[in-house]
Parts: sequence; C-alpha cells; structure tokens
Amino acid sequence: MQYIDTHAHLNLAQFTDDLETVYSACEEKEVGMINVGTRKDTSSLAVKLAKSHQNCWAIVGVHPLNVVTADPDDHGATQSENTFDYDFYKSIAIHPKTVGIGECGFDYFHNSEDTYEAQRDVFLAQIALANEVGKPLMLHLRNAAQAGGRDAYDDALDILRSEAKVPGNAHFYAGTKEQAKAFFDLGYTISFTGVVTFAKPYQEVIEYAPLNLIHAETDCPYVAPVPHRGQRCEPWMVTEVYKTIATHKQSDEETVRQQLLQNAHTLWQLPE
Repeated sequence: MQYIDTHAHLNLAQFTDDLETVYSACEEKEVGMINVGTRKDTSSLAVKLAKSHQNCWAIVGVHPLNVVTADPDDHGATQSENTFDYDFYKSIAIHPKTVGIGECGFDYFHNSEDTYEAQRDVFLAQIALANEVGKPLMLHLRNAAQAGGRDAYDDALDILRSEAKVPGNAHFYAGTKEQAKAFFDLGYTISFTGVVTFAKPYQEVIEYAPLNLIHAETDCPYVAPVPHRGQRCEPWMVTEVYKTIATHKQSDEETVRQQLLQNAHTLWQLPE
C-alpha cells in the first residue's frame, strides 16, 4: 500500500455492479481505503468488505443526513435512523478491522437548523461509543449554503471539547484556518478531497495546516478530482489529491506521500 483513501464509500449502491473491478484497480495502483458507514446496512457492508479485502478498513455509524431523513445521495436509503442503535453499532465497532466511528456530526446544508437537537443526540451517542471502544471519530460537518446561521464546525467543537475522549478527523474539510487550529489543539486532524484540485479557496488552509495533521480522501463516488471530473469518483483517484497537496505545500510528492500514509496509520491505528 503506497497510498490510502481515508474516506471512501464503496459500500454505497453506486458500486454494486462493479465493486470487484474497482478493488482490482485500487490494488493495481497500490491504494488502500477506509470505507465509511452512513447507517446500519452500509456500516455492516463496510465491515464485510474490510474482512474480505486486503488494505481495506471500516468505520461504522450514522451520517447526519440519515438522522433526519433518508440521504438523498444514497440510492439505497429508504428511511432515516433518527435514533442510534448503540448495541448494534458496538457489535460491529469492536471488530479489529473497524478503525473508527462515524461519519457523524452536523449537516445544515441538507438538514434545517431546527434539527440541531436531533443531530446532537445521535452525535453524542456516537461519541460515547467511540469513547467506550477507544476508536477515533470520523466527522461530517457541513454548513448551510447561506452564511449567518449555525456553524457545524463550531457546534461540533463545543461538544468535542467536553465529551470526546478520543481523537478524530474532520473529513472533507471546508472550515476556516481558525477552526482548523481548534481541531488541531484537540488532537484532531482534517482531510481534503478532490475538490482541492479545482477549487482555490482550500489552498490557504492546506498551506497553513501542518503536514502531519492532514489526510487525503476521495469521498467517492462524489467529487472526482481533476483530471477525472465528470466521472464517478473511485479510491485510486486519491493520488491526484496527494499531488495537489504537495503543490500547495511546496514539497516533493514522495515526502507528502510518505507523511500522509503515516498520518493514516497513526490516527486510525492501521497495522504497519
């Protein structure tokens, strides 16, 4: 494994028809992955895939969208999981190839702000599980399209400061430098997707963030990086994110590749 996609979704319906073909492409390009659950069935599938594939791990939990309604982007979702089945998730969280809990947090882009309490309850339950099993949190934080409302990053930081006893990662990071520092101060990392290959606003945060506190991910099947725009995103495309991070850090690609791979091993406690 020379690269790792720290946040993938080969456990979603978009990969049902050609899953093994995608895995073969990743193996050929020496790209490992962590598949992240969104609810019960996708979390169970993430663990199943981790068991049956080399350089593949799982994170299990409930996505904030599924707290309120069925995720509109997840073709297999039919209903929400507005309560957290603690015993069920614990039963799959303790598996050795399950490396974290999530993705959990707050989404105000799809969910209205008046769902804060419902999202908070499920977030707190997942923090409690992470604390119990001693595995990091995978955070999903997304603000509303219009500025001026609740801030998902600030809401999560407030809760993590008082409740979390484990580290974690703010995936698909789109917060400020100041918020990034707040996560770093808590021992958390942040990660970047293929969006960084075509969107300039991320450059400042990448330049600011210490190289040992960031990750590269795809969030596949979404946001394919340049030069694959318009295609379904797949984990092997994460190499383009590595390259862009190296450019913004003004560092050579091999140094960045080695450090980001080590970062994933360190946070998610992957075997060397």
